Amino acid sequence: MILARLTQAVRQQNWFAVVLEFVIVIAGVVIGFQVTAWNADRVEQDREAAYLQQLDVELTTILSDLEQGASEADAYFRWVQIFLEGVEADDPERAAQGSWGLNAITEVVWINLQPAVLTELISTGELGLIRDSHLRTALASIPQMQIDSQARMDQMAMRLSNVSFELSRQFEARLEDVADIAAARYTNQTLQFDLDAVAEDAVFLRRLNYAALQNRFQASHLAIRHDALERIRDQVRQEIEERDLQ
Repeated sequence: MILARLTQAVRQQNWFAVVLEFVIVIAGVVIGFQVTAWNADRVEQDREAAYLQQLDVELTTILSDLEQGASEADAYFRWVQIFLEGVEADDPERAAQGSWGLNAITEVVWINLQPAVLTELISTGELGLIRDSHLRTALASIPQMQIDSQARMDQMAMRLSNVSFELSRQFEARLEDVADIAAARYTNQTLQFDLDAVAEDAVFLRRLNYAALQNRFQASHLAIRHDALERIRDQVRQEIEERDLQ
């Protein structure tokens, strides 16, 4: 239709009509490109919103795991303190109350700090969907944070291996208490030990003290990682709120 009108205007040397038809064609093309760009931008914004909301969910879960890990580490430390108080006071009952901590003071809490959705964003090259450059930089720092944390925990586990051996040398478990995992009944008597022998074993007590120190390092590490990820999670939430991406 437009081509026919344009041909007729040229034949009639109606240059005004020719120019007008060209303007109409160009305007239509421009508007078409603009509508396409708007639609593409909207699609990208929707995808960004979905990624940000999933990041909020997954980071919140990781923060909960870090809090749980720190809480467990604190509990192990308190139990070992009770055990050592019992040893120092020559109080077998007090020492037995803290014996549970001896099972776990050499435990290393492993927490994956990297959200699965962030792994997807990075592996597919779509981290650029996150428009805020500061948030994008913060998210990009998480993989290195995970690598550093994993290395720290691996090193700590290696340091504690000798302490685990010392614990197995000093204590004997009543396996009948825990044989049925569905009905395990761990009590203060599940770990049997000679309090006098423990109190006289200066090497063992030093290593147990060292394990408790490593436990504090671990709790501090978890708290630092928690604070760092919480700041990033809060940035995610701020971006969602400020741009109304709910």
